[in-house]
Amino acid sequence: MGHAIRLRTDVRDRLEGGAKADIRLCWTCGSCDSECPVNIATGMLRPQKIVRMAALGMQEELVCLPEVWYCARCRRCAQICPNAVKPSDLIEHVRAVAADRRKISPVTLNLFSELWRRFQRARWHAVAACLAGEDFGDLAEEQWRKWLSTSVPEHLGSIPRPSAYHLPDDLQLISDAHRLAACFTCGECSSACPVACERSVFDPRSLFRMVYLGLEKELLTMPSIWLCVGCQRCSDCCSQQVDGQRIISALQELAITSGAVDPYFRQRLEKAHRNLYNRFISEIDSLINDGKCLTIEASTDTRDREAQKVFSE
Repeated sequence: MGHAIRLRTDVRDRLEGGAKADIRLCWTCGSCDSECPVNIATGMLRPQKIVRMAALGMQEELVCLPEVWYCARCRRCAQICPNAVKPSDLIEHVRAVAADRRKISPVTLNLFSELWRRFQRARWHAVAACLAGEDFGDLAEEQWRKWLSTSVPEHLGSIPRPSAYHLPDDLQLISDAHRLAACFTCGECSSACPVACERSVFDPRSLFRMVYLGLEKELLTMPSIWLCVGCQRCSDCCSQQVDGQRIISALQELAITSGAVDPYFRQRLEKAHRNLYNRFISEIDSLINDGKCLTIEASTDTRDREAQKVFSE
C-alpha cells in the first residue's frame, strides 16, 4: 500500500508564482491529455498528471520526472483547457527549476537542445516522405539515424522570380484575413518559434514572404508548412498583429482542398508522428539516464569549433 501524499502549500505557491500557470483552477477533466500530440502518439506524457503534482507541491518529484522533457511545446494543452490552465508554461518552469538546481547538467541540456534541433530535421524528412506517398509502419533504426543527421538544403530547387507581382486569389484571401500586408520581416516570429532551429527546415518569416510574393505552388508542396506545431507564439509576439499561426494553418487547408496533396496524406502523417515521437522519447530517456545522447556523434569540442566558425563569419 502506497504512502499518503502530504499537500505542501508553500511549494505549490512557489511553483504557481514562478510558472503563472493557474494550476489551482484545474478540475482534472483530462482535456489536456486528450489534446497532447505526444500523449496521443505514445501515451507517455500526461499534462494533467504534471499539473496535479504541482498542485500538491511535489516539486522534488517533478524536477526528476522525465516526462517534462517529452513536451513538444505546442501549447495545445493550454489552448484546449476550459479553465485556462497552462500546463505548457508549468512544464517550461519545471525545466528551468531542474536546470537551476542542477537536476540536469548543463552538458545534458546542450545535448537536449541539439537533439531537439535534429528532431526537427527528422520531422521534415518524414513529411517529405509522406508527401511522396510513402506509407511506413515501424520506423527503421537506420532511417531514423539518417534523418537526424541529414541536413535540409537551403534551396531544394530554384524558385522562379515572378515576372509580375500578382497574388493568387487564394493567397490574397489568406493575406487579407490575417494582416500579412502589415509584416515588415523583422523576424520576431522566427525568433519566438520553438521549431525554427534551422532556417532550411522551418522559418515562419520565409513562409510569410513566400505568401506575399504569390509563390503558391512552391508553398503548397513544401514539407515546411506541416512542421508548425500550432503554439501561436508567432502570432502572440508579432508587434504588427500578423496572425502567423492561422496563415500556416490556412496554407495546410489550401494544400488539401486544392489537391496539392492527396486525401490520404494526413493519415500517413499521423502514422509518421507516432513513429517519430516514440523515437524521440527513447532518445530523451537515453540522454537523461545515461548522461549522453546516442544520436549526437559530434563531440563538445567539435560543436564549439563549428559555433566559433559560424560567429567568425
